[in-house]
Amino acid sequence: MILARIGHNLTKSTLIALCILLVLLNGTVAAEPGADKKTTAIFTAELQSAIDGAQKVLLAKQPFPDEAAVGFFKNGVKLPKGYLEQTADKILEQRGKFAKVTDLTRTALAYSAAGGNLNNIAGIDLYPFLMNHAGIDTEGAAAVAAAYITSNNSYSISMERTNRYPDMLFNQLLDMQLADGSWPLAGQAQGDPAATAWVLTALAPQLGSEQTTQPVQEALVWLRSKQQQDGGFDGKTATTAQVMVALSSLGIDVADFATEGGFSLLDHLLSRKLPEGGFAQTAGGGGDIQATSQAYLALTSYKLLSKQAGLLYSGLHHAGQGQVAIHIEGPGSTLATGHVSGGDALKAATAFLQEKGLAYKLNADSAKPSFTAIEGIQNGRYNGKGEWRLAVFNGSSWLYAHNSMGRLTIGDGDQLLVYYADHMELVDQMQIEWKLKDGQKMNGFPAAHTPFDLYIKKSDGQVGGLPAWGVTVTLQGKSKVADSAGKVSFAGIKPGVYPVQITKYRKDAAPGIVKRTVALHVSSPNLDTFADAKQVAGWARYDMAMALSSGYIQGVSANGNVLAPKQKLTRAEFLALLLRLLREFPDAQAVSGFQDVKPGKWYSGTIAKAVELGIVSRSSGKFEPDRGITREEAAVMIAKAARFSAYGSPDRVKFADTSSLPQASRQAIQAVNEHEVMTGSNGRFDPKQVLVREQAAAILVRVQKLMPEVLY
Repeated sequence: MILARIGHNLTKSTLIALCILLVLLNGTVAAEPGADKKTTAIFTAELQSAIDGAQKVLLAKQPFPDEAAVGFFKNGVKLPKGYLEQTADKILEQRGKFAKVTDLTRTALAYSAAGGNLNNIAGIDLYPFLMNHAGIDTEGAAAVAAAYITSNNSYSISMERTNRYPDMLFNQLLDMQLADGSWPLAGQAQGDPAATAWVLTALAPQLGSEQTTQPVQEALVWLRSKQQQDGGFDGKTATTAQVMVALSSLGIDVADFATEGGFSLLDHLLSRKLPEGGFAQTAGGGGDIQATSQAYLALTSYKLLSKQAGLLYSGLHHAGQGQVAIHIEGPGSTLATGHVSGGDALKAATAFLQEKGLAYKLNADSAKPSFTAIEGIQNGRYNGKGEWRLAVFNGSSWLYAHNSMGRLTIGDGDQLLVYYADHMELVDQMQIEWKLKDGQKMNGFPAAHTPFDLYIKKSDGQVGGLPAWGVTVTLQGKSKVADSAGKVSFAGIKPGVYPVQITKYRKDAAPGIVKRTVALHVSSPNLDTFADAKQVAGWARYDMAMALSSGYIQGVSANGNVLAPKQKLTRAEFLALLLRLLREFPDAQAVSGFQDVKPGKWYSGTIAKAVELGIVSRSSGKFEPDRGITREEAAVMIAKAARFSAYGSPDRVKFADTSSLPQASRQAIQAVNEHEVMTGSNGRFDPKQVLVREQAAAILVRVQKLMPEVLY
């Protein structure tokens, strides 16, 4: 019998209607599912043996077939060593630009199944490449279905505009259905079982919605009419297996999906199983890797159905641990700052406090655990008021633990704030306004030596962008109180990146706003105004202009009108540029611990800050601040500063002059190369070449594009 368990959310009348349709085609159906929502699908030892046999065959195949990766993930089986990196190689080689959308989706799903984050492969986000791919309109319904499945296993971090979004793909699939209930291959007028199966698999998560009920019913009737007497479809194991995945995803027991008096889908599949563990594509044929891959997926999908363990193509997205900035702010001072791995926000904060040796108490018995004390600062410190809270800034807005339905989670590029307050006011944003010489108002980075206004905005837990009146804003030792519009005004200052500290401390009470330090960029003059602007190489002009605009680079002469693009950079100078990029502000009084870095030098605090951030190590005892920085050393510092990891295989990036370098240097060079920050030329990296100012400008701008939006 055909077990029409179309889904837990379908109404009884819908199921009865489907039963009638199937009976009209000489099929019979089992009873409606009970309230326990259990399936009658039984996954036997024979079926598990078939999965095990197919796994061995697939593991022995070189290269490993991407289609099978999802099945390995769902079965909890390790993929071949190096597979994640080899899949990253494909993406890096293409820079995300695949000729066919089917190649993109296959690679993306495989990379996710292997544990990768398809939204960040050395800065490449596959989501916009997918949603802007022309193949979605030309490669047929199966390609659209694969794109829809992939988009639902993705969380885009890109600001790039996309021409489509998942709901558009969903509606496109419905529009592509033929009158007989099937879906065709690209350029065909008749339905195809494999294409129809792909679409049903894609629609399965939406099963039970008003939009999907009738299309799914009609497609099932059409599939039932196309099933061959031997139980299969098109005489091919791969097609039969794809239909099995679709039906299992819809909650239908494929062991009961059979022609009257004939074989079931499951019977057909097992009849193609070969003694060595693989599957033949056709009756009497030899082992075929496509047939084996698809059969493996079909059996895995059936196993998931029998155990009620979800769908084959769901839950594949891996956001990656990433790096999250953390800030512990007490009622009177900052207790600690640093970075943590992504995941559960409270657990990450707890691990950070332990790492820093800060004492804390945790209310772990609550449904939503929280801190009750940190460093002896108890909840209720001010006449019973005030408590420790958590919030996450995701690049655009604050998310609050007390407003969250579940526990807060953090991912790559987020900022985690642990703070003490008796109400929910956090700095939301800082807007800048200044005037050109002709009086025209401008927003964004102010020009050098030009007066400007800062508008401080706050969030109260419900609404963002509110004027933060009464806060104290400190810049370069000068403090001013914001008016009712949250506005403070400052005289013009020279180019650079400066810390703006925002506070609102109150006597015998928690702060009126949580202290924040926000970066203010003051632009250098335009490139063309420098006396030696023509000396900037053509390839570097855009990057130099952007670095000047961001305040990273300034003139080197007394009057500031000489840029010196070919001038070599010292190690200390390069670190100073990196800290401006990172919006990290050194303490001039800090001690670095290096023998050759004396207190009081202009770079003493810079080097000390770099040690604190892990950009440089004191292991050698000397820093050599005035020596020219080599490309090798710059690559190592950049990889640590930007927290770049290598994604592809170690031998993917081959330079003729790096094999003798230390492993740490080679890994850093691979990372900056994959991120296209330092790419080398003519097969060489030139690791011992000293960096010059125009090269540094290009590096800063390239790294800046890969950095998340930050608030402090």
